[in-house]
Amino acid sequence: MERTLKNGTTTASYFATIHRQSSELLGDIVDQMGQRGFIGKVSMDCYSPEDYVETTEESLRSAEDFVINMLKRQNNRVRPTITPRFALTCSDTLMRGLADISKKYDVHIQTHLCESESEIKRTMELFLNSKNYTRVYEETGLLTDKSIMAHCVHMEKDEVETLVRHSTGVSHCPTSNICILSGLCPVRDLMDAGVRVGLGTDVSGGYSPSILEAMRHAILTSKIIHMKDPNYKPLDFKDVLYLATLGGASALAIEKEIGNFQVGKYFDALHIDLASIGSPIHCTGESLTQMVEKFVMLGDDRNIMQVFVEGRNVKPQP
Repeated sequence: MERTLKNGTTTASYFATIHRQSSELLGDIVDQMGQRGFIGKVSMDCYSPEDYVETTEESLRSAEDFVINMLKRQNNRVRPTITPRFALTCSDTLMRGLADISKKYDVHIQTHLCESESEIKRTMELFLNSKNYTRVYEETGLLTDKSIMAHCVHMEKDEVETLVRHSTGVSHCPTSNICILSGLCPVRDLMDAGVRVGLGTDVSGGYSPSILEAMRHAILTSKIIHMKDPNYKPLDFKDVLYLATLGGASALAIEKEIGNFQVGKYFDALHIDLASIGSPIHCTGESLTQMVEKFVMLGDDRNIMQVFVEGRNVKPQP
């Protein structure tokens, strides 16, 4: 929590563990730190290590108990989210049951989708009657306007259209995608198709808790794609600033609550000082737009003086 807050992440969607108690504890810690968070108790009932798996019945019961216990806290800033790990470790029965829980309590859903080609290949071997990976989630009820899919690197046209049809969001995690050799996600294509896209650090696959790193790697990823396909328009600093703010809020279906400074929204914001002690940025009379670009491309936690969530400074002190 401290590292993400120091690096300016006001809102995070977390994959916890398969254990209900530890997942609830994570929610309590997020609350204590003042961050806005979506907490996922992971569910998985097959093709998993013997010491890290649940039965279908245990998983469904634990997931529902987790949701109930989190909602009892009546904390709109820290919310439960249904979290099937991914189709490879979840039976059809489990995914359908989790979708029913999400619908019953009107809570979010998060999982992985089309992260790597090997993952897709294995998924299609397990779900022979589905047209593609995304349709597995559609057929089990996991695609909603409050669902967010991590990665979506290798998507067919039908899959993109399926996400748009359900208003399902995507978390683009470029640092992770590069580190574990998943591939290069053509985010511009997703955005142009109408998919709601935000950015993720995916600190289990990636190496940095900094959303600024994810922003820069999103730009670099798009430029690599552009070098292979000159017709592909790479992202610029304005694009990734959107993805890290209003884009992320939209992907999580909370764009009416946060994401920009529109009157009536919560004041989730960063106080930035480009001339802070130890700043990696050298300023020489740039315009406001140029200063924003410098922060996106060169800044780090030393430039983030305050982190506001719902109007309260929650940046951890040294």
